[in-house]
Formats: sequence, C-alpha cells, structure tokens
Amino acid sequence: MTTIAFNPKNGTWSYDSKTKTFMVSEKEIPFATSYLVQNTSTGNFMEFEFTHSTGSEFDPTTRWVYKSKKMDLTLEVCNDAKMCKQAASNYLAAKTGRS
Repeated sequence: MTTIAFNPKNGTWSYDSKTKTFMVSEKEIPFATSYLVQNTSTGNFMEFEFTHSTGSEFDPTTRWVYKSKKMDLTLEVCNDAKMCKQAASNYLAAKTGRS
C-alpha cells in the first residue's frame, strides 16, 4: 500500500460531490494497487483499492479506478497525455529493439 497526501488547498486534486469521486493526475502520485490517502487538513486516512481501468495504459483518457473499503468514495487516477505518449514510445522501442 502506498501512502499519499491529499492537500485540499493545493488544487491538484478535484472532487465531484455527485459521484463522490476524487480525481488526480498520474503526474501527482506514483502508480499503486492500493493507496492510503491522508487528508493533510484533518489528519484522517482513507484506504482505496484498485478495481479497474477504463481503457488501455497508453490511452490518455484512461482512468485507474479505486474504491474505498469503508466509505462510499472513489479515487480516479487520470492518465496524463504526455506521459502516455512517452510510455507508448518506450514500449514500442523496447519491443522492436529501437532506441
């Protein structure tokens, strides 16, 4: 489990109150199968477990979806277009032997 800090004041995370979903870019946090998210304002922690992705790892619109075990909350880690392009290029180079 990877521990990450959520600072509601820094503006890198968003929250949709209708769907009870937190959203953050993959640029902001490392990939993990589970997260222990600490709210830096309250000191409280929430656990999220990976459930599914909405597409390919190389698709910039893909979101990695995590659900809270104890609360009805979702965390979505959103792919970044530049990071996806670089990852796809690196993958292709590794598979074809090109650098």
